Amino acid sequence: MSEGTRTPQSRDEQRIVWRRLKETLRPQATASQVIVGLLCLLLGVSIAAQMGRNDESLEGATQQELVRLLDESGRHSSDLEVENAELERTLETLRSGQEGDAAARDAAEQRLGDLEILAGTAPAHGRGIVVSIADPESGVRASTLLGVLQELRNAGAEVVQIGDVRVVASTSITTGPGGELLVDGTPVPAPYTLRAIGDPAVMEPALRIPGGAADSVSGDGGTLAATAEDEVRIDATVTLSRPEHSQVVK
Repeated sequence: MSEGTRTPQSRDEQRIVWRRLKETLRPQATASQVIVGLLCLLLGVSIAAQMGRNDESLEGATQQELVRLLDESGRHSSDLEVENAELERTLETLRSGQEGDAAARDAAEQRLGDLEILAGTAPAHGRGIVVSIADPESGVRASTLLGVLQELRNAGAEVVQIGDVRVVASTSITTGPGGELLVDGTPVPAPYTLRAIGDPAVMEPALRIPGGAADSVSGDGGTLAATAEDEVRIDATVTLSRPEHSQVVK
């Protein structure tokens, strides 16, 4: 038997061997492990603090506001899931190469049509609702009409027209010198009519959420009525101005 594999004979030698073996097998904390542990601790503390701030921000919310936030979050999540599924199908079609250039061309043309509708440069039609706001006392404020528009957008309205004015991302609702409501500078007489293309089953109930759009109109002395229609036509369009300062990054 070689010297390196000699078996300890006495009890003292055996204890020394077992002690050295335990010291060898004992986990040793390295500097990298300590740093990783500290980072995990800091991450956990920051997450806990963020959750605490979120809880505090919701402590003062009423039950109606909480229900409204939950409802809007659910709608937004559903819309994102549908859009994600459509994009994945388009990507899969382009990757498969079965339809080749024709599929890419069709996808580009469809995307162009969607962008024209979103930009307000093309008419649109589809399922939606027609909202009529009566204002017998001329008390409906611009902020109230803006709230109705925002509620429709939150409920998934894809295209909206107020009176004869197409609503786009830059649309403004203000009050004129005579107290009349202006949409992008155009006077809109009462009763105010909003045409919105989207899911009627979502938009119409959204307007009647307690403390929402319908209640705001009532608070101003007006009344809000919404009718679901299978075919809502929006013919008003806008003319895009040529950008003066911005350029495309190539």
